[in-house]
Amino acid sequence: MNDQVSPSIVVVGSGLAGFGVLRELRRLSPEAKLTSVTLEEGHFYSKPALSTALAKGKAAEALITSDAGKMVTQLKLDARIGREAEAIDRAGRALCTTGGPIPYDSLVLAIGALPVRPPIEGNAAHRAISVNQLSHYDQFRKELPEGARILIIGSGLVGTEFANDLVTSGYKPIVVDLLALPLPQLVPSAVGKRVREALSSQGVEWKLGRKVMAINYREPGPGYVAALDNGSEIEADIILSAVGLRPNVALAEEAGLEIGEGIRVNQYGQTSDPDIYAIGDCAEYQSGLAAYVTPIMAAARGIAPSVLGTPTPIRFPPLSVQVKTTLFPINLLPPPRGISGEWICEEDDEVGGIYLFVSGDQTIQGYVLTQGKCEQRMAMDKRMGEQIMREAV
Repeated sequence: MNDQVSPSIVVVGSGLAGFGVLRELRRLSPEAKLTSVTLEEGHFYSKPALSTALAKGKAAEALITSDAGKMVTQLKLDARIGREAEAIDRAGRALCTTGGPIPYDSLVLAIGALPVRPPIEGNAAHRAISVNQLSHYDQFRKELPEGARILIIGSGLVGTEFANDLVTSGYKPIVVDLLALPLPQLVPSAVGKRVREALSSQGVEWKLGRKVMAINYREPGPGYVAALDNGSEIEADIILSAVGLRPNVALAEEAGLEIGEGIRVNQYGQTSDPDIYAIGDCAEYQSGLAAYVTPIMAAARGIAPSVLGTPTPIRFPPLSVQVKTTLFPINLLPPPRGISGEWICEEDDEVGGIYLFVSGDQTIQGYVLTQGKCEQRMAMDKRMGEQIMREAV
C-alpha cells in the first residue's frame, strides 16, 4: 500500500467476524477507508444468542446490540447494506456487487458458513428452518405456535442447545439424529448420556440412531409429518434443521483462491491472493476450522494489522466453548480434528465431571467439564495454554 494514501479496505459480511475485523481496523487506522458489504440489515448481534433467546423471552429485535446506523457512525463506515457480493475481480482489485464494483486495496472475506441441507424427500422438505442469522430466528419465532411440537433434525451443538431452550420455554422438542447420543463430535459418550437423560427428564424426546427420510404437509390441518428410516412417523408443528454448517466458499472458489474445507489462509489470515484475507466460519486456518467466538476475535487482532501493512501472526488461545444447555451445563475444549486418542475420566462425582482427551503421546488435547466443575474452565484453559507453550519451546 502507498503510505501517503489512506488504504481502501472492503469487508464482506456483518457478523462477529466482519464487525470484529472492522473494529480492529478502525482502532488501528482512524484514516482508513472502510467499506462494509452485507446482504443482512447491518445490525450487530450475538449469533450464539439465537439458540437461547426463546427461554429469555426475546424477540429478534431485542437481540440487536447495536443497530446498523450506530455501527456506521461508530466505525465511520461506507456501508453497502443489502448488497450481494457476486464476484471478485482479482486483476482489477474490485469486488463486484449487486450495487456495482467496489475497488479495494485489501479485501476481507467474513462470509460465514451455510446450513447443511440433507437430502430429504417430501412436499414440505423445503419448509425446514435453519436458524443461522437474525432473520432466520425472526421467521422461526413468528411461525412457532404456542406449546408447539418441534422436530429438530440434528443433535450436535446447535440442535441440543435449541432442544434445551425450547423445552424450558414450554415447547415439545423431538430430536432426530443418525448417531446414538447428543453432542457426539464434542463429548465422551458418558457425557452424551447425561445430556440425553437431563433433557429427557424435562420432556425432550430423542429419536437417536434414526434418519428423517421425508417431510410432508399434515392432512388435514396445519403442521407436518416426518417419516423416519424405520417406518415410524413424527407429527410436528414446525421443523428445525440443525444438521450443521459448511464454510461458505463459493465466492472465493470462483475467484480461484485456494480452497480446502474452507478458504485456506496462512498465519496472517491471507488467502492464496496476498491482497485478500478470510476470517471466521468461512476460513480454514493452518490449525483447521475454528468457528467460535474466541478464535474469531483472536483472528481479527492478527488480520487487522496485517491488512494495514504490519504482518502479525494470528495467535489462538485455548479455544474453549460454553455449551448453553442450562439443564446440564458443559464447558469444553474440542480436541483438534484428526488427532487420535481417547477420553479419560479424571473426576466424576455429585458436583460434576472432568474428562480429558489424551492423545497417543499422552498429551492433553481437549477437555470436557460438566455441571459444577464448569467453574474450573479458566484453570483448565491455563493448564492447556501452559502445555501449548511448553510444546512450542
